[in-house]
Amino acid sequence: MLYTDAQKQEHIEEILGLLYQIALRDSRIPIVLPGKEYTDEAALAVRAYQQAYGLPVTGEIDDDTWNSIVETYHNLMDTAAPLTLFPAGTFLLQERDSGELVQLVQVLLNLAAAHYGNLMPVAVTGIYDAETAAAVRNLQAVSALPETGILDRNTWNRLAALINTLPVGI
Repeated sequence: MLYTDAQKQEHIEEILGLLYQIALRDSRIPIVLPGKEYTDEAALAVRAYQQAYGLPVTGEIDDDTWNSIVETYHNLMDTAAPLTLFPAGTFLLQERDSGELVQLVQVLLNLAAAHYGNLMPVAVTGIYDAETAAAVRNLQAVSALPETGILDRNTWNRLAALINTLPVGI
């Protein structure tokens, strides 16, 4: 499959968005507004990130830098207060479940997918079907969680953290 310019721009905007959130919380990283172009300022912020987090300082976003930025972002965001709508205890949502909570999860998955190019949207049906399980597995994969397709508390917290970082008034 070919990697299009549009996909490249989405990925640049995504990783710079994560780096922006890190820079807001880590004064060692210069704040650069996310965009679709990899500017000199973005490369400077990436070099500062690489220096601060013990990576080879190249100014390029290789796999190690990408994964480190994602992990650092999740570590910072996991401290954000999650949405508290998820039931207490060991509750799980999985294929063949249905109801308002499934519908809410589908809406939140779509909202996150609209802002992050590497997440999958789903049909909002209120039924936890194979499509929903695949979207949850996708979320788990990009969040460095076990890829079960089952929505547990950790997966919910990652989804909630993503939603909590979206701009107000979405």
